[in-house]
Amino acid sequence: MTQETTKRAYIHTWGCQMNEHKSEGIAGVLTEEGYELIDSMDEADVVVYNTCMVREKAVDKLLSHTGLVAKLKKKRPEVLLGIGGCVAQALKGELSERTNQTVDFIFGSSQIGEVPRLIREAKMRTNQRAVMAMERIPDKLEDLPFLSFSPFQGKITITEGCSNFCSFCIVPYTTGLLRSRLPGSILSEAAQFVEKKFQEVQLLGQNVDSYGNDLKDSDINFANLLKAFTEIDLPRVRFISSHPQDMTDDVVKVMGEDNNICEHIHVAVQSGSDRMLENMRRGYTKERFLSLMRDMKENVEEVSVTTDVIVGYPGETEEDFEQTVDLMQQARFDGAFIFKYSPRPGTISYLKYEDDVPFETKQARLEKLLVMQKQISEEQNEATIGKTYEVLVEKMARDQVRLLGKTRPNKTVLFPGNPSLIGKLVNVKINDADMGGLYGEVIV
Repeated sequence: MTQETTKRAYIHTWGCQMNEHKSEGIAGVLTEEGYELIDSMDEADVVVYNTCMVREKAVDKLLSHTGLVAKLKKKRPEVLLGIGGCVAQALKGELSERTNQTVDFIFGSSQIGEVPRLIREAKMRTNQRAVMAMERIPDKLEDLPFLSFSPFQGKITITEGCSNFCSFCIVPYTTGLLRSRLPGSILSEAAQFVEKKFQEVQLLGQNVDSYGNDLKDSDINFANLLKAFTEIDLPRVRFISSHPQDMTDDVVKVMGEDNNICEHIHVAVQSGSDRMLENMRRGYTKERFLSLMRDMKENVEEVSVTTDVIVGYPGETEEDFEQTVDLMQQARFDGAFIFKYSPRPGTISYLKYEDDVPFETKQARLEKLLVMQKQISEEQNEATIGKTYEVLVEKMARDQVRLLGKTRPNKTVLFPGNPSLIGKLVNVKINDADMGGLYGEVIV
């Protein structure tokens, strides 16, 4: 009797934590189909790229990586390439041409469960045309056998999609409108992580603060969901991402209480100019955002706030940009992801506004904010020196000597220790800090 050859799959992910969780869904589906997940594309029978289209560079990176698969196929023609995620949802069949017929199957944001069927059909097809499973816009949350990539940190999707339609954002067009899961389904999934003794769970959504808005029940909202999680035997609960327009005082109140909700929030401001915020359709003003930051810092001890900022949005003047500089100086974010505006096809700003800020101006504004934020981040981190924090040890650091972990406020900490501590909570005294993180020693 001939032993069946092991099937191997390689998954590469671009984008946010939600995309990482989607890849855990892809991993679960492929594992159930008998595939072994491997870390090297070179030995794979199936390569899956899970994509992001929030920034233009992500598309460029995808096309560059498909060139690597094309080279691999010259050695092993039987290798299959699948592309899913936002780029697949947006470009669909156009991907065949854009990848020079390298892609073999394409699947939409809510068709991960179709991947095994697509693989079978791709093997049987008689031409180079990629097979596809695609909905125009997803209208449901897909039920997947998620395979957690970590044995102690879990992810739970509470919402998918977004109904805000910020003018620059492609999310509603690729992942659909807001779709919230029922609380019972979410808490049931959390119970599985409790049973496995996970140390941390992260609640995910393009806009977690809008949780429940589509369910038409005033008792189903994000603050009440967080309250429910405080009653669960999980040491840590995180969430991402938040929207200033939808954040409520009740969420701030829950975060400020003595419970398992971590003191970190990622809330994208995008601009400090009221004119730009209005054109971006963000639904708040600079003062409203700063008021929210004051409430957060007054009510949540040692809260860490991170953000996203866009420079060079269409029509942004020097005065608009200086308003963003002023906001960042006042808000004093612990960290910021700062991007140059890039038009996303099909969005409101793509159709309505000319991309009229010169590249050189965008780059200069980007560099100014980066320098300023690095200084603020270093000062925020240096303020922790001498303090002791609970740290969840996640892995070995890059130097393969020290351990790397995160505090409850999501600060990265490096410290010497035995690898046996990975996956455990330890107390670490901070001895030094810079803009990149904290450095300390375990306190027994």
